[in-house]
Amino acid sequence: MKLILALVVLPVFCAATASAGQISVLAPAETDLVLNSRNTILNVVVRVDDQNDLARLSLKEEKSGQGYEPAGRYERENRYYVHYRVPLKKGSNTFTLAPTGNKLKIRFNPLSSLLNVDFNAPKSYSFHKTETIPAECGGCHTDKLPGEARIDKVLYGRFSPACYSCHSAMVSGREWRHFPSSALLCRSCHQPDPEKDLLTVPAGKIEELCFQCHVNERKWRNKDSHIHGPVGTGDCTICHDPHGSANRYQLPAAGEKQLCVICHVDKKKYLDPGQQNFAVHGILNAKGCTICHSPHATQFRFQLTHEINDLCVSCHTNLEGVEDGHPVQNHPVKGKSDPRRKGFPFTCTSCHNPHGSRYQYLLIGDVRGGNICVKCHSAKQEAGRN
Repeated sequence: MKLILALVVLPVFCAATASAGQISVLAPAETDLVLNSRNTILNVVVRVDDQNDLARLSLKEEKSGQGYEPAGRYERENRYYVHYRVPLKKGSNTFTLAPTGNKLKIRFNPLSSLLNVDFNAPKSYSFHKTETIPAECGGCHTDKLPGEARIDKVLYGRFSPACYSCHSAMVSGREWRHFPSSALLCRSCHQPDPEKDLLTVPAGKIEELCFQCHVNERKWRNKDSHIHGPVGTGDCTICHDPHGSANRYQLPAAGEKQLCVICHVDKKKYLDPGQQNFAVHGILNAKGCTICHSPHATQFRFQLTHEINDLCVSCHTNLEGVEDGHPVQNHPVKGKSDPRRKGFPFTCTSCHNPHGSRYQYLLIGDVRGGNICVKCHSAKQEAGRN
């Protein structure tokens, strides 16, 4: 089976090139690198050989001068390992370590998907590579802490198994957690490559990994299904954080509507409460996008949960069974073709915008003056009928 790198975020300076006096930077391995990640936090590890140098140690963001307190400090064999967790912004980030003056330059590319990312590109950084991981890290980062390692618990707190000791932010404090990460079963999804000692996930579509447990979702692979883009690409993690989130279903946004408009930016206007002279479909405000659209796949276009007219009358029950005469006498509300939209059937949405409109009843135009009528009944069309 081919393998690709999984997303990890723990950089390390090279001790051989970034040492000064009794202070050495262990992570990241390079001082000029590219980081492709969802995680906006960078881990920096510094080794201090002399306890007296601890008081002089500092890490700052160069442009703002923002300083960072250590997230953890550990002693082992009379050496001190100081861990920093620093936030990254999109683009260039430069940090300076004092008193050595070492600089770490990082170009950060925040990801929404792991697809089409070459983790083996020049300067592309991943901590979990044999050539990147400092041998010293393995002394403490095991499933069991060695007895000779003394931890400053005031700074860091209780030590935990190997993965969690670095990646606790992925699940800690998150109300909704994916079971493998909450149970620290990291290798249920991340498998080490015995040849390269990498943490990896199976190559190809991430859904292949997800479906190993979420077997009920295989139904979306039906060839007749209309599939939501992220599901179609095979990357479930575009919408679901595979580790945990403050939101139900490990979604990256507080609500379904807020999540959808991250990609569907043209629909943001329907969520703006300050809109003037603009009516939003009530069900959108009350229940959100998924009351009409499946976020995964259905047998209907636009991932609708039912055929358009059937979906409309599931709420607008007074119109159930109506085919002609709404609202203009003998005007059809269903048909084989929509004059305005080639390839679409004539439905309720031929005259009504299902999301919102500037016009009454969510119409696509003003009834007065026949403005809505001429969208289909143009003079040319009428002339052809006479």
